[in-house]
Amino acid sequence: MKPHFINPCCFGEDFAAWLKQELLRFPDLGIELSEPIQEDYGWGLWASRGKDRFWVALSYVGDGPQEAPAQWVVSVTYDPGLNLAKRLFHKPDQQALQQLRDRVRQILASNSAIRMVQA
Repeated sequence: MKPHFINPCCFGEDFAAWLKQELLRFPDLGIELSEPIQEDYGWGLWASRGKDRFWVALSYVGDGPQEAPAQWVVSVTYDPGLNLAKRLFHKPDQQALQQLRDRVRQILASNSAIRMVQA
């Protein structure tokens, strides 16, 4: 646990930083990435392409690093924010969302230290 964690089981900072660096190796996605952000459930980062913002969330499953092997939930979703008009009328770029999801899945699957379990 690091001193700046907002709760005792807020792991994932290193994982989020690593995933960001891996995503930056694919400029063909055309996305801009934020710095990793701590949430009460783990970490995440914004991926923006044009007017669309996608949230990449990394959630640790468990009560702490004493549980081996570590288990994570990784998700990529479209997030229109609090803009009601955007929520009701804007259709996100589904191709961009799918490309980002596929690339995250590819990055995780290509790392031999990571075992993928599909829900």
